[in-house]
Amino acid sequence: MSNNLLTISMITNEALMVLENELTFSSEVDRNYDDQFAVTGAKIGNTLNVRRPGRFLGTTGPALNVEDFNETSVPVTLTTQFHVDTQFTTADLALSLDAFSDRVLKPAVAAVANKIDFDGLTMAKNNTANIVGTAGTPPTSLLTYLTAGAYLDSEGAPRDGRRSCIVEPFTGATIVDSLKGLFVPSDVIGKQYQKGMMGRDSAGMNWKMDQNVVNQTFGSYTGLTLATNTTSIGISTGWAQTSSVTLVASSALTLNQGDTIQIAGVFAVNPQNRSAYGSGKLRSFVVTSTTAVATGGGTAVTVSPAIITGGQFQNVTITTTSATAVVTPFNNTGTVSPQNIVMHKNAFTLATADLELPDGVVFAGRASDKELGLSMRVVRQYTINNDSIPTRVDVLYGWAPLYPELACRVAA
Repeated sequence: MSNNLLTISMITNEALMVLENELTFSSEVDRNYDDQFAVTGAKIGNTLNVRRPGRFLGTTGPALNVEDFNETSVPVTLTTQFHVDTQFTTADLALSLDAFSDRVLKPAVAAVANKIDFDGLTMAKNNTANIVGTAGTPPTSLLTYLTAGAYLDSEGAPRDGRRSCIVEPFTGATIVDSLKGLFVPSDVIGKQYQKGMMGRDSAGMNWKMDQNVVNQTFGSYTGLTLATNTTSIGISTGWAQTSSVTLVASSALTLNQGDTIQIAGVFAVNPQNRSAYGSGKLRSFVVTSTTAVATGGGTAVTVSPAIITGGQFQNVTITTTSATAVVTPFNNTGTVSPQNIVMHKNAFTLATADLELPDGVVFAGRASDKELGLSMRVVRQYTINNDSIPTRVDVLYGWAPLYPELACRVAA
């Protein structure tokens, strides 16, 4: 009896399912898939525009006051084509699909999944301004995570079961140990004890451990001071992603990408009622690119979110016109700190697209799923030069912040 060899369709579909199961951070974010790229011949570098829901101010009284509907979008550039290259024999193709998946696909696809997650967590760290905890010290109190969740509440994140807490292994171990004596259902504590991980649905979040959580190396400038003139801040009148802030330093220093700062008198507001939230909390801003700040004069630093003081997308209220408003960094000691993250699904988006299927190969297949928001290609070709049959597994993807205010970093 002849062997039933695995087909390219079976392999690519199995590879896509393995990828879905291997993703950790990426499984908790908004995902978009575009099936037009390979059809239209688009190449790497093309951009998807992911829509953001509009916002309205509303009007008091009986008179009609029609507002413009400003539906904004976030460009997601598909800049990364990542692939794993290997080779398997006809004997491999004669295996059962389960055996083939365990031996060949899972190790290959695990590398793809880890690359996607690592890139996503790097993007999230560099675009999330809200931050809690203490750099260099894993948090032991659940209050730290609840405070992160409170930031999401204050930014209008719905409590719809789509909140996640992504932690690196040592942070996860610390919080599980710290909570073991709390009065909670015994079955929950039992599961945490057995697995060494927080319960899947604890403190209003879906907890996941991800070894790809990235570190932030905060700028080192202890003892130095920063200030800005609030009248010269780059204020936006409509929706924007970034603003420019002119900073003056007491001595030369460098702000690293991912550092966060607060400006005296610049308070965060609720996105729906436009009033300062909490007890008048200052708005945090994240530095979008590493910038050297010179002594005296002034250095323009690009920060996110944009500083919007009015209109449908207002996110701050400025209560001072000081020419020397104090700028306070979250950390200025050069500490290296894992950046765990609490987020709503809509905080970030992962976009994937189809890669073209080449001609003249042994086989080429592509599996995609709009519901999963993923696409993957597998190509196999005979190489006459060395009598081998290499195989490659490819993905084309890009990351972007969608609503980064719906996330909060937890420093450890």
